[in-house]
Amino acid sequence: MAVSLKTITQAIKNNYGQYLAKAAGAAAIGMIGYDAHIYGKLQADTYSQSREADDVGSTFNNTMYLSEPSIVQSNMKKFLFNFEMENNFGDLWNSAVGYLGGAVSMLTSAVVPLGLGLTALLAKNKTLSKGAGIGLVGVGAIKFVRDIMGLNQNDPLNPTFK
Repeated sequence: MAVSLKTITQAIKNNYGQYLAKAAGAAAIGMIGYDAHIYGKLQADTYSQSREADDVGSTFNNTMYLSEPSIVQSNMKKFLFNFEMENNFGDLWNSAVGYLGGAVSMLTSAVVPLGLGLTALLAKNKTLSKGAGIGLVGVGAIKFVRDIMGLNQNDPLNPTFK
């Protein structure tokens, strides 16, 4: 099956809108995925360190009290405290939970551009793909004007806008 350069350029000329929509969808998915990944990493660290601090504090608090005067119980509590201070088993689990929570949080906050990007990229119908691409450009323009340029937003430092 020989395909000439002329048929390829003719196919591109007839479908440039669909290709632009698919490119915009791929770019949107890439940007949202990157933001979700970075926010997930930040949340992984925050969540893991917070949980570790809570665990160490409660374990230390447990070493301070005995129900009866016992050297064996005291030594066992000290051993458990030292083990809690040195183990890192919970860190891996807590980091994974924090990453997943942060990534899902970012994906749900960007659900409209994500849906439009997926539709533009994966739709087989040319009209649907182009419509999603146009919607994606519109959402991007609104985000750019409001969130990046800061236009049409109240000044949070000015008390007259509260």
